[in-house]
Amino acid sequence: MGYTIYYIVSFRDRDKALKVLKPILEELNFRVYEKNAAIIIEPNCERVEPMIINGRWMSAKTYKLQPYTGIYKLLLLSLSSFASVEAFDDEGWSLK
Repeated sequence: MGYTIYYIVSFRDRDKALKVLKPILEELNFRVYEKNAAIIIEPNCERVEPMIINGRWMSAKTYKLQPYTGIYKLLLLSLSSFASVEAFDDEGWSLK
């Protein structure tokens, strides 16, 4: 059984967001990189899908594995300081 977080992020200040969040995520053993126009946040767990931020509606399946699910939700909340963020999950959690 899966568990998915759906999200869209539209940056106001992409560079500042990366400057603040990339070192924190790397300390938590996530790989953070840019590919084309997207920011990829890749966990060190093969079962959890990477979070791809590209200005369109996307999703990441986490299977409710912790700490990854919690970190993704905290990341989306943190990104709301630098971007317009909308997000929800399979169980009714939402961020607007």
